[in-house]
Amino acid sequence: MKTPLLEIQDLTTSFSQSRKQVKVIDNISISLHAGETLGVVGESGCGKSVTSLSVMRLLGKNAQIRGKIRFDDVDLLALSEREMQQVRGNKLAMIFQEPMTSLNPLHTVGKQIAEPLIKHLKLSRREARQRAIQLLREVGIPRPDEIYSEFPHQLSGGMRQRVMIAIAMACNPKLIIADEPTTALDVTIQAQILDLMKRLKQQHGTAIMLITHDLGVVAEMCERVIVMYAGQIVEEADVRTLFRSPRHPYTIGLINSMPEVTTDRERLESIPGSVPSLQDMPKGCRFAPRCSQAMEICRKQAPDLLTLSETHKCRCWLYAEEGGA
Repeated sequence: MKTPLLEIQDLTTSFSQSRKQVKVIDNISISLHAGETLGVVGESGCGKSVTSLSVMRLLGKNAQIRGKIRFDDVDLLALSEREMQQVRGNKLAMIFQEPMTSLNPLHTVGKQIAEPLIKHLKLSRREARQRAIQLLREVGIPRPDEIYSEFPHQLSGGMRQRVMIAIAMACNPKLIIADEPTTALDVTIQAQILDLMKRLKQQHGTAIMLITHDLGVVAEMCERVIVMYAGQIVEEADVRTLFRSPRHPYTIGLINSMPEVTTDRERLESIPGSVPSLQDMPKGCRFAPRCSQAMEICRKQAPDLLTLSETHKCRCWLYAEEGGA
């Protein structure tokens, strides 16, 4: 078995709030191999983005990160901020959710793409300009020579997202973390961005951690899927297994809430209730208050993440015997 490119072990991320530590990520473990696309899905507030920002170490001084994050045989949590800056944008890059707030409005598109090329690859300004224009062309932006000198506000949402991808791909990173890369885009542009990410992955062999709430995007892009709920991983499987035989009631609810063209349903199914407050988590299973199959033990004792098969894990008391607990 090859060593994972990214290996997260027992990651717990907390924030200081009113002299208390509020736990947002609770003891999660994730592995991702070179060239693989891993989907991380769940409702807003489940901890998807905090997980990605923990890996990038972009949470600020108010956050406390415990556990291990090994990337390319380096312990990221052991690095100084200066050493971490040599990793970000170089071997490890991120595409943020909203490009308009992620791109610097005071600098041209070209300058922002050229910056990591000059910093990490030590290219001259002339070489960086040529490479940046080539990257703009690769991500499908027309008139790259002209766009190089334009500012983010002069571009459409789809073009800004392509610029973000160009910045992320500038130094040919081994891993790209994409946090909701298509959320603010219309359906046609979404499809173009996903096709672009697929093509770049095939050309450069880049691994992708795709954070999304859209199961359709997961089915299109990913080999494996992790489902998160209230800061925990509740199910993990390869993408075919997850869609054909989901096991956790939360995953089943997510899949059933997807619209289907082939059915005549007038109303979509929904999951009752809402995600619990970080300051007031249920005593047992965190999904129990919303679960139609909850048992007495679910409200008293938290289940472990059980191994159901070589490629399938689930955090649910319904499968305690099957998981060997």
